[in-house]
Amino acid sequence: MPEIHLSVIIPAYNEEMNISGTLVEVGEYLKGKDFVSEVIVVDDGSEDATIQKAQEFSREIDNFRLIESKPNRGKGYVLRKGMLEANGKYLMYMDADNSTSIKELDKFLPLLEEGYDVVIGSRRLKESRVTVPESALRIFMGNAYILISKIMLGARVSDFNCGFKAYRKEAAKRIFTLQKMDDWSYDTELIFLIFKMGMKIKEEPVTWAHKDTSKVKPLKAGIDSFLSLIKIKVNSIKGVYEE
Repeated sequence: MPEIHLSVIIPAYNEEMNISGTLVEVGEYLKGKDFVSEVIVVDDGSEDATIQKAQEFSREIDNFRLIESKPNRGKGYVLRKGMLEANGKYLMYMDADNSTSIKELDKFLPLLEEGYDVVIGSRRLKESRVTVPESALRIFMGNAYILISKIMLGARVSDFNCGFKAYRKEAAKRIFTLQKMDDWSYDTELIFLIFKMGMKIKEEPVTWAHKDTSKVKPLKAGIDSFLSLIKIKVNSIKGVYEE
């Protein structure tokens, strides 16, 4: 089998309303490319028809894999599982609700080939486009979280939580081998590790749309995320992230 150039990892939890449309677009995008790719959907113990919907694409997308993870453990857990099992020269992950289209990857791959270890999508750069904004509460909580994350962890990026990021294989394996957080704080932990390891990182503006099917509850997620920031800081002090 030829070497896999790109791995697309899609973590999913109760995404029966979104996963089919996302996989249709991913499949069409990859068919237009002249490189070998693989698509890995990692299900996080879904209680709806996400698995059945995803299985329908097993014959329509080349090198398609569905990994079933039970019980529900959190997006950080299943993302780590998918990234460590991926085989591509470049690895990227995206949200199952397609809030950022796979087509944005056209801007990311040249940057990885140029030598960046990690390219992360950002909704907060001047050139970014938010076609469907979040609620005022979500925006406020997001801004507060970014500010606190910068103060506590010293990572200087404009957007920690955009679910559209791409890695060189070597960088991804190093980072995800050390990644510990299973909940929504995984994104911040990953950014922290990228800076800690001195990797070459690039923020790239993306077009993004908030989806009403999002399962994140702002107030609860805000409290949990703050507690997770403390845990990441403690892990760092204790040497948990030493290679």
